[in-house]
Amino acid sequence: MVLIHGWDYANYTSSGCLDPWVNRVRFVEALSRHFEIVKIRLPGFGGQPNPLKPWSLDDYVEYVSAIIDKENPESILGYSFGGAIALRWEKNNSDKGKRIFLVSPAIIRQYRSKNMSLIQKTLKVTLSTKFLSKLRDFYLTKVVRNPFYTKATPIMRETYRNIVAIDLRDDLLSLQAPVTLIYGEKDTATPPELVRKVIGNAKVKHELNVIASGGHDIANFNTEKIISLIVER
Repeated sequence: MVLIHGWDYANYTSSGCLDPWVNRVRFVEALSRHFEIVKIRLPGFGGQPNPLKPWSLDDYVEYVSAIIDKENPESILGYSFGGAIALRWEKNNSDKGKRIFLVSPAIIRQYRSKNMSLIQKTLKVTLSTKFLSKLRDFYLTKVVRNPFYTKATPIMRETYRNIVAIDLRDDLLSLQAPVTLIYGEKDTATPPELVRKVIGNAKVKHELNVIASGGHDIANFNTEKIISLIVER
């Protein structure tokens, strides 16, 4: 099983992290009792150098795809942002017959209000790109103090902005083979109810598992339940 980690600011290489799964050791150890594990370290995380330029989701998918081709795993598990990567990979490689497990996947995010989106659209029309970039930097670093942004290097800041804006409901709808989705009931960053509405219109019958009282970090608090769901598939 190939594991693709999420976007955790504590896992930035610039913060000194060498293992992006260090905060989910128990979960990985539990998986390793059932699978031979290959942990991917994405560029910019876990000791890997930053990309030479800001990356998009597809850049990360291309990087992961080379490793998957080399390892030829039976299963792929993506956590949070790793789930987004795994989903886009499966969309492009449905003929390879991998079992896909998406844990708290960042398919549809719920960070911004409609009012904020309207304000952003207005600012893009009225302000220059250079000034808007400075205004965005000030807002993220000084106002909301977003650690995913403030603790990142300049390239990873740009990459983060590319990543956080993605919406993958069309990817999910277009899949030719079912995937297993595992969410926490109280996940506020990537709410399962948003995905539940989407998969009702999917071409295939995806399996959605919602763990009662779980949040986005369900691997740490609902380890055995998640492992049982995965092993039974």
